[in-house]
Amino acid sequence: MLADAQVPASCATPHAPAVLDGVPYAAVRWTPEGLERLVAALRQAGPGLRAIPRRALLSAWGTTVEAFLDPASPERRALEPALARLCRLSPAGLAAGLAAVLGGVRRRPAAAQLARADSLRAGQGPGGASGQTGQGPGASGSPDLVVAVLASNLPALAVQPLLPALALRRPVLLKSPSAEPLFAPAFVAALICREPRLAGAVAALTWPGGDQRLERPVLAAAGTVLAYGEEAALADLGRRAPGRVVGYGPKTSVGVVGADAGEAAAGLARDVALFDQRGCLSIAAIYTDGDALELARRLEEALAGLARRWPPGPLDPTVAAAVQQLRLEAALRGLAMSELPVAEGTVIVEPEPAFRPSPGLRTVRVHPLAGLDGLPALLAPWGGRLQGAALAGEDAWRLESSLLELGISRCARPGELQSPDASWHNGGVDPLLALAEGMSGSLP
Repeated sequence: MLADAQVPASCATPHAPAVLDGVPYAAVRWTPEGLERLVAALRQAGPGLRAIPRRALLSAWGTTVEAFLDPASPERRALEPALARLCRLSPAGLAAGLAAVLGGVRRRPAAAQLARADSLRAGQGPGGASGQTGQGPGASGSPDLVVAVLASNLPALAVQPLLPALALRRPVLLKSPSAEPLFAPAFVAALICREPRLAGAVAALTWPGGDQRLERPVLAAAGTVLAYGEEAALADLGRRAPGRVVGYGPKTSVGVVGADAGEAAAGLARDVALFDQRGCLSIAAIYTDGDALELARRLEEALAGLARRWPPGPLDPTVAAAVQQLRLEAALRGLAMSELPVAEGTVIVEPEPAFRPSPGLRTVRVHPLAGLDGLPALLAPWGGRLQGAALAGEDAWRLESSLLELGISRCARPGELQSPDASWHNGGVDPLLALAEGMSGSLP
């Protein structure tokens, strides 16, 4: 049976049957005392991570990632039906999402992260030569515990903080969201099977987020907290672990299509539809100085095709109501709008240029512009809240530096926006640098 926790053997705790949204699994009900024992064990096991050579760690990581990418693997087959249900994605939609997330941490990008981490551990800086072991920050004493607080909007998010933490040989506790408690422990269990020396220094579990009594011993032990989620939750963690929280809050993304772009609709549709538009790199609006009506028509066709290839997940009534309201407003204003079923996508040609977030369900506004040069100023009120930009055509790519100044962390061609590799820093501080700077080299 699937379980919501993978913890060191010395901290084994009794599991009890549980059911979440119709998915049966084995659950642990944590107490502050149990979590205190767990984080103490993780910290004590941390120094053993430095005995794992880079080659061995990379081999275990690479084969584990490939197992979860392979629909025929035992790990994937055991997890996939439950994960699709809990993530509210269709099986095909989940497969596409896993390919996007896990594809960015396969062996080659993971090898680059491990080499870079060894440089940092050796005190050589991000661009220095790498070695098998390091004597830099954290090389004496025990490396500080990393606590990663995960969000539930994307499947497999756990790999993003886990890879840099292990690359720096820091013990890790992954806290899964209550809505999806299964991927992280399944991945950690598979990783430990391939590299048993990780046992004891890596744990994955869940508890009700925001429970201050439960979280007190965890936050007290954490050297660095990598936190993904809503702004209120990040601010709360920041108050309780001052100076140790690196937050990755909610953001959204745009597409920019120049009149010289040629065919961009298929790629833009992928960047809208993937994860049913719930990712921070999901496109919410598209700006073009080309033929907006023709772009909208082609985008509608591409979304219809993706709805057959990646059927939408279960409909959230609240989100569906918001989309229906948006459609009604557009109809009353006489705007050009797609005729797709509401779950398959909504494309509206919006003459007002102001950016507005999408309500979801693959809904996107196409904004016609007389020229693209003024777009950075138009988006300036959203500076710091925009994550990515899909750029099509030379005119669009000329805006790259101006968009990066607004805080956009990733520019890519349409269709590639939602497939970053392990070097991408999720719109905030580079986790590898944040964790390297947080290595104290001794326990408090």
